[in-house]
Amino acid sequence: MPPLTFTGVVTKVGCMQKTATVTVSRYLVHRKTHKRIERSKKYLTHDPENSLKFGDTVLIKHCRPISARKRFTLDTILKSPETEWQKTHGTGGSSSSASASASLGAEGEPQGPPDVSAGGSVLGALREAKQTSPSKMAQEGMAGVLGGTGTPSLPS
Repeated sequence: MPPLTFTGVVTKVGCMQKTATVTVSRYLVHRKTHKRIERSKKYLTHDPENSLKFGDTVLIKHCRPISARKRFTLDTILKSPETEWQKTHGTGGSSSSASASASLGAEGEPQGPPDVSAGGSVLGALREAKQTSPSKMAQEGMAGVLGGTGTPSLPS
């Protein structure tokens, strides 16, 4: 008899060493209403290299008991959203140095996709504050970064 295999999505990773929680969903048809119902179950999965990330679609295989609740091991990673994003945006290891430097911010930090909703609002000011250097924030405080007065004074 071949080992039991399931396809699922990684829903929790990083809390335990070499372990990830994989949610496996299946559909069944209700007897009376004939509607499709989604049923899901979570399995603790052994990940020996800690290579899984949140949102990965994986194939897990039944194995001998590894711990009290861990009965499955990682077989293959079918789809990883993080690596697909890196492929489409050219931030992988095979990109040229010119495109890599263009995607970096003023301090050499990688920038994500642009956000068009950051107009002249407080949200935009907070985003700008996150991009300022930590030394400037330490000198001026958060009020100085957001455009307020310097340090607040106590009433006399």
